Amino acid sequence: MTSQGKLEVSAVLFDLDGTLMDTVPLILASHQYTFQKVLGWVPDDDEILATIGEPLLTTFQRYSEDWEVMLDEYVGWSVPKTASHSRLFPGVLSTLQALRARGIQLGVVTARRCDSLRICLEAFDLTDFFQVLICAEDTDRHKPHPAPLLLAMERLGIPQASQLLYVGDTVYDLEAARGAGMPFAAVDWTAMDKDAIDLLGPDFWLDHMGDLPARLSLAHKAG
Repeated sequence: MTSQGKLEVSAVLFDLDGTLMDTVPLILASHQYTFQKVLGWVPDDDEILATIGEPLLTTFQRYSEDWEVMLDEYVGWSVPKTASHSRLFPGVLSTLQALRARGIQLGVVTARRCDSLRICLEAFDLTDFFQVLICAEDTDRHKPHPAPLLLAMERLGIPQASQLLYVGDTVYDLEAARGAGMPFAAVDWTAMDKDAIDLLGPDFWLDHMGDLPARLSLAHKAG
């Protein structure tokens, strides 16, 4: 922390779903379609929401041996609807602009497949903001394991985990940040259980994405 109480960082990493983008309507509709089409039944909404943050592969393997069919159906149905069924949370664009203007590197670390991540970012013209994108295919282990965050740190060339902030909306996100040794900001607009997140002690909560720049300053480079 600086003398002004700001967190010194070289980079900010963001989760995607539920953090930068409100994709809950898309996720629910895509799961409902896929389960009905392949298995003939649909889990309730809470059961579907509880899977957010883990790779689709992990979710579908838990329910069926036909997980490959489920994955294909999900992707085929959801990808064309990304823009129409999703929206950026308020303040996201201005926050990315402000952080980039300060020289803070930016990245996305998500359990989404790489093709799906690219489509989401392109739909809202966000791709050029980010120096690193980590998605499901990039690591063998996924959140809550810290491997995806550590890979992002490596690709950005930042030697100290304490100089990267991870911003997310789930317990998985927080646990991954803790495992990587990174500070963590939890978003108050999460659809997940806030008490469960708060119990693990995020470094701070964001009431609005636009509040983030005021909490940060650019870390001085050693040497």
